[in-house]
Amino acid sequence: MNGVFKKGISVVMAMSLIASLAACGGKTATPVTDSAGSTAGSSAGSATAGIEPVTLKMFIRNQSKYTGLQEDPVAKYVEQKLGVKIDLTVDISLGNTSAQTSTFNELLATKLASNDLDDIMDFGSTQGNPEIVNNLQKAAEAKMIIPLDDLVKTTEHLGSDPRLVLRNDYRRKSMYTDGKFYSLGGWGGMGLDQNPGAAPWIRWDLYKQLGYPDIKTDDELLDLLKQMQDLAPETPSGTKIYAMGGFWADAQGMGDGFVNRTYGLSKGYESIEGNYSIFFNHSTREVEDLLSNPDSTFWKGVEFYHKANAMGLIDPGATMMSKAEYDEKINNAGYLFSLNGWEMQRKEELLAGQGIPDSGYMPLKPLEDVQSFPLYWESVLGGNEFAITSKCANPDKAIQFLDWCMSEEGSRMITQGAEGLAYTMNGDVPSVTEQYKKDNAAGNVDMPEVYGKWKYAGINAFQHIDLDKNGYYIQPEQIPDVSSYSAVKKDALAFYGKDSFTDFWKGYTNRSGKKVSNVLWGSYAAAIGTKPDDIKAKYGQINNYMYKAVFSLILAKDDAQFQSLKMAAIDDVKKLGQDEVVNWYKDRYKTLRSELDPLIDGALPAYGIK
Repeated sequence: MNGVFKKGISVVMAMSLIASLAACGGKTATPVTDSAGSTAGSSAGSATAGIEPVTLKMFIRNQSKYTGLQEDPVAKYVEQKLGVKIDLTVDISLGNTSAQTSTFNELLATKLASNDLDDIMDFGSTQGNPEIVNNLQKAAEAKMIIPLDDLVKTTEHLGSDPRLVLRNDYRRKSMYTDGKFYSLGGWGGMGLDQNPGAAPWIRWDLYKQLGYPDIKTDDELLDLLKQMQDLAPETPSGTKIYAMGGFWADAQGMGDGFVNRTYGLSKGYESIEGNYSIFFNHSTREVEDLLSNPDSTFWKGVEFYHKANAMGLIDPGATMMSKAEYDEKINNAGYLFSLNGWEMQRKEELLAGQGIPDSGYMPLKPLEDVQSFPLYWESVLGGNEFAITSKCANPDKAIQFLDWCMSEEGSRMITQGAEGLAYTMNGDVPSVTEQYKKDNAAGNVDMPEVYGKWKYAGINAFQHIDLDKNGYYIQPEQIPDVSSYSAVKKDALAFYGKDSFTDFWKGYTNRSGKKVSNVLWGSYAAAIGTKPDDIKAKYGQINNYMYKAVFSLILAKDDAQFQSLKMAAIDDVKKLGQDEVVNWYKDRYKTLRSELDPLIDGALPAYGIK
């Protein structure tokens, strides 16, 4: 994360998972076995038998409540296969909430400022954190981290897998200035969702009762939601049901995310770095000024929620609700719809517990104005930045360990847990074990400790929803089991008319027969870099203004007041510097496209994307 050197410590407030390593001695490991006697990670063999292992310290926001030498099955496998013992230096108290992240960043900044480093440091994700590249460059110039060019030549994966070689080439050419590269990109690839998360997710059982009407426009969607709300006005316990809610009492970036991010993403646009000023069109890979155009997708989104409020479809409690209260309302069957499908998935059991059996949420077919929808999550350049420090006494072991983490096997174990315990392989086909399913469902098992699942998340090269070279999910539990689908999922799949949800969405064409794009391009956002101070000041003022304005617009007493407030807002943001912000981003993206398009387009065939 933040590279800080004696002075001028800058602490990045939003960072992905981090790892670091240091060198010592240890002793040989004993293979881990499950209750049935099968050996976890038995394919490790005995390549390190009789060789004293090296202990590597890891500075990571880990998923374990323990620090020190690790004894989970993944750690044991790494010791047996690589001769490496893992020593964690940070416990879960410095995990993933904003407060914990801040404390973690401060600790990391202190270590960097004092040059008190472990063997391998993860500087964090460049996604939304342009300071990280500067920190890495400073660390390289100060010789705090070492070049990796020669080290990767000895590796099995980092030096030959085209998906990983591309990441190294990008860092050599675009991140560092001396023709070498000093960091590896973890947590990347081409993640594949089974259903698009940013889409109109509705109570599918009610949609079925209404005869599966073909919804083409926002107004038709609102009419459908009104019919659904009339059809199911209360829960079995007598609580009023609304079509939708919100957690508007939460801070900027959270409470307004439904209109600044989610609505646009459901249409194919994404606010860049959370700004109202500029949006990325994922179907064209171009940036657009939606805020200045009164007929744009952004303003249609604000109007969508204004109309919904006028129709009585929005829970009046949304204005005072927190995210936790909103989630509780969803779990108690309080809402029928959301454009954020990730919060509506897998609610069948909760709805059944509320006395509404055979119900659940599934996405509608895209509306006619949808430019693209997020099914593939592109991050072929990788996310988290891992660097071996000059403090490392065993760089050969450090790169060997990272090479395994960056492999498909390593990524699978890190995201799922140890082979033989969490999953087994039948040829090339992975599948989770029955014991894992039972423990995971019970919810009373320490999964990172018992299975090694997610404990080291972030070091893996490939995401849990990436496909391996044989077309199976890196994390086996993502592989769909149609036989275990709920009644709602089975009905939706039959309605879509395909063997799998991904088959339907990957080839989706709209009603006029046009193929609809389904990739969310992440690398362009990660490579933006540092903005000038005046640009940051301008979009900060615009964001603060719009955060207040959107709620006034949604709650406007009538359409005339809505239109008046909208035109006033467009005029006001112009005065705050909207044009200057847009021009800076457009110029920056013109450069980015020339640098990244050839790399990204060249990488896609390695992921099986045409």
